[in-house]
Order: sequence, then structure tokens, then C-alpha cells
Amino acid sequence: MQENSLSNLQLAAYYMQEHHNRRSANHRMRVVFVVQNEVVWDKQAPIYDAFVKDGDVDVFLVLLPSYTGLDAQEKHPAGRYEEKYWKYFHDRYADVYDFTNIMDLCSLAPDYIFLALPYEELRPLRGSRTRELAQAAKLCYLDYGVPCSQFFLHAWSKEFPFFSYLSFGFCDSAEEKNAMDVGHPCAVHGGLQHFEALGYPAYERYLTYAGGAPPEQCRILWTPRWTTDALIGGSHFFAYKDHFVEFAARYGSDTLRFGIRPHPLMFSHFIQQGMMTEEEVLRYKRSLAKHDIELDEEKYTLFEALTSTDILLTDFSSINMFFFLLDRPMIYCPQDAALTDDYTRMVESSYIADTWEQVETYLLHLIRGEDPLAEQRRHTVAKFHSLHVGAAARIVHRLKTDHAESTHREPIHLLEVDRWIFEQKKFFVPYLLNQPAGTFAYICEQSWYDNYLTLIPLQIHDKNLQWGLDEILSILQAQYHDSADREKRAYILLAMLLFADPLTLPMPLEIDLWPKELYWDIQEVFEKKRRAYGIG
Repeated sequence: MQENSLSNLQLAAYYMQEHHNRRSANHRMRVVFVVQNEVVWDKQAPIYDAFVKDGDVDVFLVLLPSYTGLDAQEKHPAGRYEEKYWKYFHDRYADVYDFTNIMDLCSLAPDYIFLALPYEELRPLRGSRTRELAQAAKLCYLDYGVPCSQFFLHAWSKEFPFFSYLSFGFCDSAEEKNAMDVGHPCAVHGGLQHFEALGYPAYERYLTYAGGAPPEQCRILWTPRWTTDALIGGSHFFAYKDHFVEFAARYGSDTLRFGIRPHPLMFSHFIQQGMMTEEEVLRYKRSLAKHDIELDEEKYTLFEALTSTDILLTDFSSINMFFFLLDRPMIYCPQDAALTDDYTRMVESSYIADTWEQVETYLLHLIRGEDPLAEQRRHTVAKFHSLHVGAAARIVHRLKTDHAESTHREPIHLLEVDRWIFEQKKFFVPYLLNQPAGTFAYICEQSWYDNYLTLIPLQIHDKNLQWGLDEILSILQAQYHDSADREKRAYILLAMLLFADPLTLPMPLEIDLWPKELYWDIQEVFEKKRRAYGIG
């Protein structure tokens, strides 16, 4: 059995089904935001602020330790908090908890948990993984970066187990909602999973930005992408890096300023991939400083960087839409990525440059104030305005409505989910009973062990299937009594735990063979099960 074989639609639907059917007591709604860094917090912050402003909801922030893609690739240990990130939240917000202090989000008794990122490898600590959090509360997610391309839209809707566990996925567009609905038919059609197109809250700040006095300077910002892989957007950094410096040196003045804000991972990624050396990066940064080109490596917030920019030169990126919604000219450098509908509308109202010569031509026209796409851009921005302004309030209202309905909604039991549980448990019986002799002491190290623990508390509701499970249990009980091999009996006992609460089974003599970790894990599984039903 493969280690991740239980990361699927049916298991996710089971957890959502349990939350749907668990009637809420008359208590204040409780929402936890799981935070992973301050950089993407601007996407969740409008919803958090709307909940706080509402006053009828208890809201908490839980900070996960700092962990990046490079940490995951190099298998660094988790548990450390970057000081800047930690202080950002503790200095600004009340009810902030470090995950390393509480370890179990159930202690906060949340009804809903908002997750920041869909990448499982960036949440390595036990208790922070999607499958575990889905057992604690209804999971919610708002894109940290909108899909932008058909590649990401397909990957997120079809290939990321993360999205299968969401009770509520708040999409930036109807196109994304439709893709997600198609990719998760079991839970969506069963009424357990909801992908909603209520607008993208982070856009509102840009759509309603009035600005201050007209700037005395014109500022041009370049935002190159972190990867040269055209399939996921591509980067023109190596093709344009020297041209950009030369252009800035030639035209820069007191009234025309230049800056570069590379993706936070760009330089480290290029070094890791052997595309640049550390010395080459330092040499390029010195060249920028020499020609008075400001290097912004998260020196400013994204909002500060974009609102202080008059012309944006950019590769494929989800931040482009933020700038576009300010109704300012953008020069877009495409690769081969097929774009989403909204991103296509944005690009069609921007200047598309396939070569540096085209980039330079557009820059010179825009510097002179020649902006022939201004009216088309303004018309496109106006259409986005009605879709996204007020999104945070709509999301809060949707969740409050769901919470209010939880006291009287009809239960849902999907037969497809029951059948899946039955087949999984039935499959595990011969798998356990045919383990080689001498392996029981190392059971906790087996690749299938976590899947076994996951299956134990899953219950079915179909009477016919339950009869089948009871029959399997009776056969196992007979095999247990007939076997003289203690290790064999120990494995049979583990098989029986898939079908019965341990309190209903006779005390086995073979418990002395159990590794301590197995004993603790089994105990934890049933303690969680009883807590979920208000027992103990």
C-alpha cells in the first residue's frame, strides 16, 4: 500500500460529512486563521478584519513556524520562527498563538479554519497537515495567488489533494469555481463542499485606491519571475537584466526613477539551480546600485510597491492584476502559458512585448504620456470593480449563514463514501494478516501505518455495509481464538480495531508486544473519536 493512498476525494468527503452532520450547539462562532508568513497575509487580512468588525465571532490567529520551499527541498527541521514574521503579527493583533505552543488546534474549538497556502510540504509539523486539520473543523481557503494560467487551474482542481479537503473554497472567478466543481464531484454534488465565487477581497484595496497628489516623479518597476520554466510562467530575467540596467542608466533622472522587485525566491532559486553564482548575484546588485536602480527585496509591502509605481514591466505573476486594477499601464512579457479568462482580459488591455526592442518602444511612449490603451483598460477595470468590491463581507456572511444553519440541517450520508470505507477496511485485513514474521515490533515504521490509523475511526451508516463489517469482525474474532501464534494474534487484534471500539473487545494478552508508540497512537485515535462525540 502506498503511503499517500488515502489522500483522496472520499476521505475528504467523510470528514466534511462528519462536520456537516455534527449539530452545532448554541455557541459563538469561532474562526481560526492559520498563518504561514506575512507576505501572503494581505489576501486573508480583509476577511479577518471583517470578522473582527462583525463582533459576533471569536477570531484567532495561529502562526505556523517559518518554512519555505527551499527548506522543504533541503529537508530542514521545522519549528523556527523568523523574527520579522513573528513580530509582525504579535505586535499588531490580539489573540495570536504560536502553533508550537498549542500543537493541537482542537484546543481552540474552531468551527472554521482558514489556511494560508495549499502546499502540504510547507506544513511539516504533526497537527498542521491538511488531513489532520480537516478533522478539527471545516476548512476554508482563499487563493494566496490567483491561478492566472490554465496549467495552475487544472493542477489545483485535479491534482492537489489539498483542495479536496475544503468545505469552503473561495474562488476569484466563476471560471475557477466551475473548474473546482468539476474536479470534486462527490462532495460538491453531495452538498458537502462549496466553491464560491464571491469576489477576491484583496483586490478591493487596489480598486478603491484614490492615491494622493500627482507624483513629481515617474517610477518604472520591473518584477521578473523566479523560474525560467515557461509552463509555469517563465522569466525574462536573463534576457533583459542587462538591457534594463542600460535603459535606466540612459534615461534615469530626478523625474524618472527605476526599480526592480524580483520574486522573493528568484535569486536563491537561480543559485540553487546553478544558473547564477552568489558572486554573480552580488555583482548584479552592485550594478543596480551604481545606476541608482532601487532593489526592493520586500523592503516595501506589495501595496506600497505597486501604488508607488507608474509603469510596470512584468513577467507572468498573480501580482499583475493588483497593479492593473490601479488603472495604470503595464507592459507584459509573455511565455507560452495558456491564460485564464480574467488574466486574458487584463493582458488584452495591457502592452504585450515579446522582445526587449518592443519593451523599450512601449516604455518610451509611456514615459512621454502616450497611453493608447487607457480607455480600454479603464473599461476592463470597471467590470472587475463590481465583482470584487465587498467580497470580504460576502464571505463572512456566507460562513455565518452556514454556522446558523448547522443547528437544524438535514444529515448527509453519501453511499459512495460508505462503500469506499468498507472496501478500504476489508482490504486492510489480509494486508495485516499476511505481514512477515518478526515485523510487529517495527510496525510504526511501515509506510502504511499512518493510513491504518486514519481508517480506524471511520464509520459507515449504510445498514447493509455495516452488516458486512460485522461479519468480517466475527471471522476475525474466531481466527484470534484459534491462533496459537502470539504475533499473528497481535496483527489480528489490529485488524479487529478497524471494526470495533477496543472497549467491546476482550483484553488481549498480546498487548505486551505492542511498541509504546503504537499504544499511544491507538489511544489518541479513540480519545479524539470520543471527544468528537462529546464523550470523555
